[in-house]
Amino acid sequence: MVCLCIVASLVTSRYAARKFQAIEKQYGLNIRYNSVSLNGYNSILIKGLTIVSGNPDVLMYANSFVIKANFWKSNFSREDVNGFEIRELHIRHARAKRMSDGRPDYASLIKRALEKTAFLYAFLPPYVSIRDIYFSCQNKENEQTYHLPALTISGNRLMAEAPGQWVCHGMYNENFSRISLRLYAKEHEKVNLPFVTDYAGATVKFDTLSIDLQTKKNIDNVQILQGGIGAKGLLLHHKSLSPDVINIGRLSANYRLFVGENFLEVDSSATSVRYRQLSFNPFLRIEKNRKWTIRAALDKNDFPADNLFTSLPEGLFKNLDGLRVSGTLSYHFLLNVNMAMVNNLVFESVVRPRNFKIVKYGNTDLSKMSKPFTHQIYSKDKMVRSFEVGVRNPDFRPFNAISRYLPPAIMHGEDFAFYNHRGFYSEAFHKSLVENISTGSFQRGASTLSMQLVKNVFLNQDKTMARKLEEILIVWLIENNRLTSKSRMFEVYMNIIEWGPNVYGITEAARFYFAKDPSTLTLGECIFLAYIIPNPRYLRNYFTGSRLKYQYYEFFSDAVRRMAQRNLISWGDAARANADVNFRGQALEYLTR
Repeated sequence: MVCLCIVASLVTSRYAARKFQAIEKQYGLNIRYNSVSLNGYNSILIKGLTIVSGNPDVLMYANSFVIKANFWKSNFSREDVNGFEIRELHIRHARAKRMSDGRPDYASLIKRALEKTAFLYAFLPPYVSIRDIYFSCQNKENEQTYHLPALTISGNRLMAEAPGQWVCHGMYNENFSRISLRLYAKEHEKVNLPFVTDYAGATVKFDTLSIDLQTKKNIDNVQILQGGIGAKGLLLHHKSLSPDVINIGRLSANYRLFVGENFLEVDSSATSVRYRQLSFNPFLRIEKNRKWTIRAALDKNDFPADNLFTSLPEGLFKNLDGLRVSGTLSYHFLLNVNMAMVNNLVFESVVRPRNFKIVKYGNTDLSKMSKPFTHQIYSKDKMVRSFEVGVRNPDFRPFNAISRYLPPAIMHGEDFAFYNHRGFYSEAFHKSLVENISTGSFQRGASTLSMQLVKNVFLNQDKTMARKLEEILIVWLIENNRLTSKSRMFEVYMNIIEWGPNVYGITEAARFYFAKDPSTLTLGECIFLAYIIPNPRYLRNYFTGSRLKYQYYEFFSDAVRRMAQRNLISWGDAARANADVNFRGQALEYLTR
């Protein structure tokens, strides 16, 4: 009996070696194992099974791999094997193949993934049980590992479960050319995606997530990926998006992607994103030759305007919660940028209203600047100042009671086209995009006076995407509906903005720096005040001791020349302007202490 067992073990080992060699040759894999032995009369036990790709990243390691089959008939195929029982399975994320010039070969990456799934399908028996799966993904800093307690495959259906947390059901067809998955939470707890947290520092939670993926091969080595994705109870949080958790709720999309050798394209004719009352068909193509090329487009014509505002996530744009409008909107967006020729960048973003009207304000009266109102100033969520912007405030100055030089000086430094645009200046935004993309960092902004004013009056100072989007929406609503006149907006701006350490409004500023009333400010003094607007809290950075640094004199010369060229001041005013302003009062004391 012992001799029979020894002979059977030897035969089993040699048989497995021949079968694995055939698999290695057919699929370009390297298969290793510690031992192969019979496990009873109808199964084979493989210890320490490792499958290595040609990269050479480890694709799979199984501490124990039991093949349920009639050993004497088994050909290691789906028809001959009844089931697998795997214990302690480790799977590592495969790195993308790179072309000889360093470009990622996306089509080959998809092709290799499909080949690997075809290999899996060829050997998946009717029943598979896996206990303790460990997924490892390597990011720029380290490798993260995630544990899945169990996965069961029966027929072409699968089920995975983390006890007390979530359940995943799925199905697939031949060669995994179609895969459908549904992941949902148990016992009223939401599913948390750890990969997103570790890779992007974000939190993504949901009640249910469904994914449908179909793969096809097109001509010219282009892979087609299509299907759908949906989520219920979706929550997002990232500090760059919003300080608060964003309650997305329900979201769904159908998609079709073309993946080529060096490009990825979202087909707008077969891609539709649906969220609440909105639906749209985006186009995106990302291509890598010598440099990246990105083209994105979105057009949506004559849709009910109220659909936009009722679809905004609750709590994300707090000033607009409850806002109701009538009429229709059309939107056109186009971005086309070749990183090899950034100066030729094309950017278009146009909203066209028709019969648009605000029916009901939300949490905030967006017309409040057109009349006296109380302005509150916050620092780190704590209110530090509060004053009325109106005639009952002795420091308030109407537009015509302020030096005539101050508005053009501010326009030169901040927004020379203020009276000619409706809240946004496309040329400035274009220049900002070109410079920031060229340098690879944020070097230049494109905020207009309208945007700065809305930020100060309606919003907090959080530098997040949500705050910026709310700022854009409020500016558009105010400017396009003429809720506040341009002159009143400029008047409010000069009476509330920060001009120095705890110095707010032009009256305090004129008193702090020059010990005079705003109506008597000279051209040179107004240019100085315009110069410090970007960083008034860091006043000492503009000075060496009590003298202004040389950068100010460059700004001054440019300001008087351009103001005269634009007929904002006369050439006589420009000739008489004096850059050496005389500081008096608290400012001099502040700078010398």
